[in-house]
Amino acid sequence: MYRDNSKITSAHLARKGVVYLRQSTPRQVRENSESTLRQYNLADKLIDLGWPPEHVQVIDQDLGTSGADSSRTGFQTLVADVSNGLVGAVACLECSRLSRDSEDWIRLTKFCAFTNTLLIDADGVYDPNNFNDRLLLGLKGTMNEAELHILQGRMRDALISKAERGELRRPLPIGYVYDGKQAIKDPDIEIQKAVETVFEVFRRQGAACRVVEHYRSNRLKFPRKCGCGYYNGDIEWLPLDYGTTLRLLHNPFYAGVYYYGRTQTVWTPKRKKPQRMPVEDWHAIVKDHHAAYITFEEFEANEQTIAANRIDLKSKRSRTPPREGPSLLQGLVYCGKCGCSMHVNYQYHAGQLAPVYRCDKELHDYQEKLCQSIQGYYIDQKISELLVARLTPEAVEQAVSVQKELDNRRSESLTFFQLRVDRSEYEVRLARKRYMSVDPENRLVALQLETSWNKAIKELDDARAEYAYQTEVAERLKKERDYSSVEDLPRSFSEAFLSDDVSYRDKKRMVRYLIEDVTLLKSDGKILIQIRFKGNTTQVIEMDAPINSFKKLATNPAVIQYIDAAAEDHCNTEIAEMLNQEGYKSGRGQVFSKHTVRGLMRLYSIPSKKERYMDRGYITAPEKAVIMGVSHAHLHQLVKSGKYNGEYVRVNTKNEVLFPTY
Repeated sequence: MYRDNSKITSAHLARKGVVYLRQSTPRQVRENSESTLRQYNLADKLIDLGWPPEHVQVIDQDLGTSGADSSRTGFQTLVADVSNGLVGAVACLECSRLSRDSEDWIRLTKFCAFTNTLLIDADGVYDPNNFNDRLLLGLKGTMNEAELHILQGRMRDALISKAERGELRRPLPIGYVYDGKQAIKDPDIEIQKAVETVFEVFRRQGAACRVVEHYRSNRLKFPRKCGCGYYNGDIEWLPLDYGTTLRLLHNPFYAGVYYYGRTQTVWTPKRKKPQRMPVEDWHAIVKDHHAAYITFEEFEANEQTIAANRIDLKSKRSRTPPREGPSLLQGLVYCGKCGCSMHVNYQYHAGQLAPVYRCDKELHDYQEKLCQSIQGYYIDQKISELLVARLTPEAVEQAVSVQKELDNRRSESLTFFQLRVDRSEYEVRLARKRYMSVDPENRLVALQLETSWNKAIKELDDARAEYAYQTEVAERLKKERDYSSVEDLPRSFSEAFLSDDVSYRDKKRMVRYLIEDVTLLKSDGKILIQIRFKGNTTQVIEMDAPINSFKKLATNPAVIQYIDAAAEDHCNTEIAEMLNQEGYKSGRGQVFSKHTVRGLMRLYSIPSKKERYMDRGYITAPEKAVIMGVSHAHLHQLVKSGKYNGEYVRVNTKNEVLFPTY
């Protein structure tokens, strides 16, 4: 096999000889067993070349791994041992087994050169320190990588060519099976109904989470294929989750579209990884390829709805699906100052939960000042009045259909439970037939079939009980519900729209049939409402901004003016009596007292009668007593007895008086 063994020295033989095994795929390992055997036999070749059996190591961890993968465990072990000088020679069937990546190949040959390690394949022994051998090894490494690229390119071109015709067989999503080469809807009506219900509920609700909620609230199950093991291909029924719902809605196969290349492998700085590609970069798209659950137009509309529902923190404008809460314009309101989407907060107004529309993007991102905050209670009232006034026959028809859909949901759900009963009855009959056909002497098989029969009977009992329960609930709701509002909806839309029997979420859906979006701008005590209706017609409304609570409790300006005028000649007690006689009330609706009047005078900086006279030059009694050369008590007694003949002014009810300076 090896004609020139002169390159093998005692230094090489003193170290261990490594046999490296690799095959590209598990299928090759399973089917190409002769190649695997030939690689294992290389250990005997190394022994023939002089390596002791105990110094020969076989590395076979990479069987079933591509040579282009740099993260191979066996290859990394080999490189580590070579770089540490533990290996005298590396043997492989051919150089392509070591690596089909130039970077890994060059790195290995450099380490072999540094540590004086030989490379051995079917063509001979190579010393990386020898120029000619190093040149030949470089050519082989390049050819190995090119060969892999050529092989992959040929297979890929053939695969894409077949996919462009829609003939490439691919795993089918739930709801489809292969009939020969053609994909058809699953013959199981229960599975078909489960898939159709997902799209029907999303068509009504407009949100994937609402679909999951519908399945959970109605205690429905969704089919799933078992992917591996003994039960590979069997169907099991499990609760529907959010991820499964999104996969169904995003899959164009349900719209009758055969596609290939939606997910492609791309290079990243670290490694290759799969990445979802835009539609224009898919390798194959074949419309009307098979029977569809929805139209392609509806699929595109669903994609737009999901994209609009997605919360994007980087986007200034985002539309959200209708949710709980009384906010009529939730997800439709935009700021008239910066153009960002306005969020909804709630607070209590007159004992009821009322919305507040806030533009807080700058506050959230940069801790800047709140852009604007607007009370939404009166805005929602204004929008409701406007919708009733502008209602069109088309909008009424849409609203009627929404309400009728709500009434039909329970009856649609009953179909699932009826199908479950039918399926369980079939399973019982099949299990009974198998049990009755078995040889009674074969006790082990008979015992297992009896267990399966008992299990099927229990599932049938559960299915019948569930169906009976759901039927009872549906009948009770049908008796309790008043359908007159639905029938009279075209004539009394306003009454039905404002009725408590219609949920907030359904009211929002009615609004979205008419309104595209609303822009709010608050300035100078006014709120400017710009409404964009479906069809791009617009209307602008201006209304007074709601008065803040603290302003509602503020005293009437007329009362302040009255106090200012009366304080010229009257004290606080007298002013309070005068206000009560005139019928005035405080901001809290209470009668006035001297303390209330004093507080208002301090709040609005209204000078009292005493302050006004002192500003005119009047002096107090102690100061006047000093000028007269008498005591304060004597002057007070003169005023009280009426014996003081000079001018004075009484400024309060405490007999405090002021005197002019003359």
